[in-house]
Amino acid sequence: MKHLSPAGRRLTVAVTVALAVTAGTAATAAPSFAAPAVPVAAAVSEQEAEPAVIGVGERLLSSGQAGYLTYAYVDEKSIYRWHRYADGSSVVLPVTMVPGNHEAAAVGDRVLLQTQKTSYRILDMAGGAPVDIDTSAAGTGAEVWVFTGDTLVMRKHDGDGRSSLHFFSKPAGTVVHRTTTGLPADAAVNRIVYSPSGVVAVQYDGTVGGTKGSRLAVVDLATAKVAEDRAVPAFYPNSDIAVTSTHLAWSERGPDGTVTLVTALRGAQESTRHTTLTPNGSAVTLGLLKDWLVYGVPGRVDTSAVSLKDGTTAGALLGSAGRLMPGAGDGLLAQGSTPEHGRGVYGIGLAPDGRPAATVLATNGVTTPTTVLTEQVPATADFRRAGAKAVLRWTYGRSDVQASVTMTHRKTGRSWYASRQLLGADTEAVFEWEGIFGERTAAYNGDYTWKTTVRPLNGVGGTVERTGTLRVDSGTAAHDYSDSASPDLLVRDSTGHLVSYDVRQFLATPWEDWERTERGGGWGVYDRMLSAGNLDASPYSDVVARDRSGVLWLYSGTGHSLATRVQVGGGWGVYDKLAAGSDLTGDGRPDLVATDRSGVLWLYKATGDRTKPFAPRKRIGGGWNTYDNLTAPGNLGGANAGDLLARDRSGVLWLYLGKGDGTFAPRTKVGGGWGRYEQIVNIGDVDRDGRADLIAESGTQQDPWLTVYKGTGDWKAPFGRAETIGIPPYDSPYGTRPVVF
Repeated sequence: MKHLSPAGRRLTVAVTVALAVTAGTAATAAPSFAAPAVPVAAAVSEQEAEPAVIGVGERLLSSGQAGYLTYAYVDEKSIYRWHRYADGSSVVLPVTMVPGNHEAAAVGDRVLLQTQKTSYRILDMAGGAPVDIDTSAAGTGAEVWVFTGDTLVMRKHDGDGRSSLHFFSKPAGTVVHRTTTGLPADAAVNRIVYSPSGVVAVQYDGTVGGTKGSRLAVVDLATAKVAEDRAVPAFYPNSDIAVTSTHLAWSERGPDGTVTLVTALRGAQESTRHTTLTPNGSAVTLGLLKDWLVYGVPGRVDTSAVSLKDGTTAGALLGSAGRLMPGAGDGLLAQGSTPEHGRGVYGIGLAPDGRPAATVLATNGVTTPTTVLTEQVPATADFRRAGAKAVLRWTYGRSDVQASVTMTHRKTGRSWYASRQLLGADTEAVFEWEGIFGERTAAYNGDYTWKTTVRPLNGVGGTVERTGTLRVDSGTAAHDYSDSASPDLLVRDSTGHLVSYDVRQFLATPWEDWERTERGGGWGVYDRMLSAGNLDASPYSDVVARDRSGVLWLYSGTGHSLATRVQVGGGWGVYDKLAAGSDLTGDGRPDLVATDRSGVLWLYKATGDRTKPFAPRKRIGGGWNTYDNLTAPGNLGGANAGDLLARDRSGVLWLYLGKGDGTFAPRTKVGGGWGRYEQIVNIGDVDRDGRADLIAESGTQQDPWLTVYKGTGDWKAPFGRAETIGIPPYDSPYGTRPVVF
């Protein structure tokens, strides 16, 4: 298959011509296909036959004796282009008239255009007269699923999950409409595949012989009747179907996730199982080439073949190939790559030795070596404020490449990955890292290794890799137990197990699964636990917990974990409410307050000493037994000291602005309705705007919810609108209510 045109020669310059279209209101006034206009660049020379040249981003849709059709998405626009073998020229089709289903766009040399809602025009790119077909007889809701070159196969939803097939053609100038016979009444058609042998394969779900399941039928195009039908209960839905005059091919999935390729002789119920693959959900491409089954998994398994006669294999025909489709004669067409010619359009046929072989028909023509011209990567990154990004930038010596970058935290191996294609004149890859890992959790502080890889899309020019280092220093934050400057919500379940969740992740993806960090068991011995802020000399947030005998314990944060507990002291059982996390004394350390059962509020000033974290208590005042909840949220009012929130028994929340000397300004009302919350957590700064926020937990034990209140910085209206972010990711339908802090 060396030839690209009947003469075996082609023009070296591709010439784009115009397609004149005049939409009419009836079949007799449908668009006409104009002859090529005068080339813009007419001075060309002829050379010996070489592969034609198409754009890197173009995708093959069909090919015939006269040329082939490609599709590309450029600058947010779809472009359908017909390429002529004879002279290398191309024609751009009006995209608004091509049916949305790519498989219905063209077959061989014939292209299908939609001229009105139910009217279509078949263009013969080899020079034949256009054919207009009115499909209104199918009724509303019918869509073209397959185009055979002269017949439109339409699927129509008939209600209750049922669907029917309608065939439209126009032999001898008269539109013929046929409805498929032989499918069960409850058939729900999922796939339709055309074969040049004059049939279509139909995969559907329906009831035959009293058994409902997945089935595969072959329908004769000339009669619209089912010629054969078989049960395929294990059909792999992400697989092609192939059918010829002699064979039928499909894929079946196994219970272990593998997929096996299966063939059968037409008309026989027996089948033969061939190669087993592990596509991991990816598409499986299939094609039949006489007595060979051709297959592949794009990006995973190179296009290969297995003999239907003796099981002989032919491997690595094409790399990174897409869908297989009928080509000239009995051959196949695919878009893929080989080491010799790079990426392009290839024909797959039988070589003189009877084995399959790939022959290049067209390439993107890019052979420039891959080089990196410039590199801009910061040495450090700081993500403590919203909108912060680390910008990584590379420019290359060519376009038509795939560029990627991976950022890996050295200590934990956690990573972030991004990639992009550079097409046309674009030779610069810019990546903006927002300080997250792949699961959208906040990136840890520390050293990272970055690696960038640039690969040519056509496989020609070599792959280039660069590596380097970057350090993230986002500082520390209140309620951060992962050294990421992002708050973590601590949760103890009914079994006494402690876990944490990255608040940044569940704010970004509130309805998805959240990453769970294990913190260990045994926490059921405590009746009160607090995220207390940084109480000792380390820069990390700590936890205090009171056991049921009244002893208070300190767990110092180490960045990613908690240190072994240290006893603070006994006698803390006299208090019915504890709150920690606000700097009430103006020395930069978070303090702790407690109310006894007589309603006296006591201040425990932080010392910064892990072995003795609090100074002797100081009485602030009485009357605090009117409140059933105390929370120390940090600095809500914008002054230089931390504040206190208190909820009374009618559900009203009150703000006590700290003066910085252990006393408070007169209380101000925040608002009512807070009685619905079981727990209120001083979560820190969840949105990285520099203001303290709250998380409140409500609902039932079996159906709890989290609500975020973002701080405004205005003491008169300290919180914005409540934002419910979903059901917490812990599972505790029985036993005690989970504790969040």
